[in-house]
Amino acid sequence: MATVNNKTKKRLIVKQGNENIILPVTDIALLYVESRTVLVIDQFSRKYVFQKSLSEVEKDLDEKIFFRANRQVIVNIHFIKGFIVAECNKLNVVLTVPCAVPSIIISQETAPFFKKWVCES
Repeated sequence: MATVNNKTKKRLIVKQGNENIILPVTDIALLYVESRTVLVIDQFSRKYVFQKSLSEVEKDLDEKIFFRANRQVIVNIHFIKGFIVAECNKLNVVLTVPCAVPSIIISQETAPFFKKWVCES
């Protein structure tokens, strides 16, 4: 059972090269895993490295704004343009920011929860 976390993070410390950057969560379009590294894409499509796992950071994010699309991706509702229904009622999420992330696919099991989240957030 998930616990309600009233202490959602307002900022994350991310890395770009040797520099540590304080990034407001409102600027984060998505977080995803690539080669066992968590990457953060901001509103300007800039890429940063994040030092925690997706499961760890998911607990710190506002669930009204961020949705765990699958094992590899967490998306911000403010950067979702829409979605396309794919094979077997899976959803392919379309973002407002261009990024080099492979397709964001939501399983047919998770699709109803995603649609409800989009409408209620």
